[in-house]
Amino acid sequence: MKFYDSGDSGGEGGQVVEPGTQAGDGREGDAGPTKKVEGRDRQTVRLKREYEAEVESKVASDYSHIVWAYGIIWALFATYGVILWRRGSTQARDLEALRQRGK
Repeated sequence: MKFYDSGDSGGEGGQVVEPGTQAGDGREGDAGPTKKVEGRDRQTVRLKREYEAEVESKVASDYSHIVWAYGIIWALFATYGVILWRRGSTQARDLEALRQRGK
């Protein structure tokens, strides 16, 4: 995920900054070197940064809900399978007992 440096340390505008790097430090991230943000003022860059952080936290929250939902669905499915297996084995024993009684 990219973050935007608001440019408070000097210079005009902000820069796209990969996590773990500083704006203008010359290191390259996964997407290449940092780039200067053009056409945006500091307030817009700050708001964009806040918005991206909010979206990232929501996605992380949604992901945990999805994992829990799938876990619950699989638990219910496994429980139903065990119930069917036990019911089938009980019916097989009952059927065998009836066959033994009928001979």
